[in-house]
Amino acid sequence: MNKKIKISFVKQIAKQKGTVAMLCIVCTMFFMASGCGKLDNVSGYNVEEAPENKDNSYYFYNHEREKVFISLNTKYAFLSVVEPQMPVEIALRGIEASEFKADNSDKKQYRGKSGTCRFYAELSFEKDLTDKQYLELLSDIKRQNSSVIIAPYFKLKADDKVGLSNFFYVKLKDEKDVALLEKMAEQTGSIIIEQDAFMPLWFTLSVTEVSELNALEYANVFHESGLFEAGEADLMPDSLIESWL
Repeated sequence: MNKKIKISFVKQIAKQKGTVAMLCIVCTMFFMASGCGKLDNVSGYNVEEAPENKDNSYYFYNHEREKVFISLNTKYAFLSVVEPQMPVEIALRGIEASEFKADNSDKKQYRGKSGTCRFYAELSFEKDLTDKQYLELLSDIKRQNSSVIIAPYFKLKADDKVGLSNFFYVKLKDEKDVALLEKMAEQTGSIIIEQDAFMPLWFTLSVTEVSELNALEYANVFHESGLFEAGEADLMPDSLIESWL
């Protein structure tokens, strides 16, 4: 993944039954007041109402302090696995996948410890799915395969195929905030992959198999916490996906 486009997004999912658990600033206040204690109920966002033409979920990114709404691309999904092969349960669904590639996490280090290499591919779906059906399918795949990392694709006006990986980026406000980053990574089920050698305030993180949210969502959890300078997701438009896969 030598080419990356970093864009911040926020996502809210309205479930068919019940209400959505929201991640609010009060969660961050608790985190700070408790001396980097546990982050509870990290499962949603306090965001603006979706436009009337949106379905059960909506996404947007911030551009010049404006929220630009985008939609899901239900034809594709990102898959990360521990071995370079399609899990049997997914293969039995008749889902196609591109060739698996190594994410090279094992070649990166944080505090002298190397990461663990995973393998990623692009899933493609033949059926036309609604947003609701698509999100339910991704959730079901995850439930049936606890070791995988799966994430949605998106559409932008300039590019209707934008992939999301397992990585996201966080910029500290100050070097001393490393402890905050490490604690929040632990509490959100994400891991620190490396610190940028040339921009030491920037860190690369990854979601894991136990993460409740995807990298796009966690980028915004960190960003909106107010504890860090920025949080950005690793998103790649179709123009870069060919070199990425």
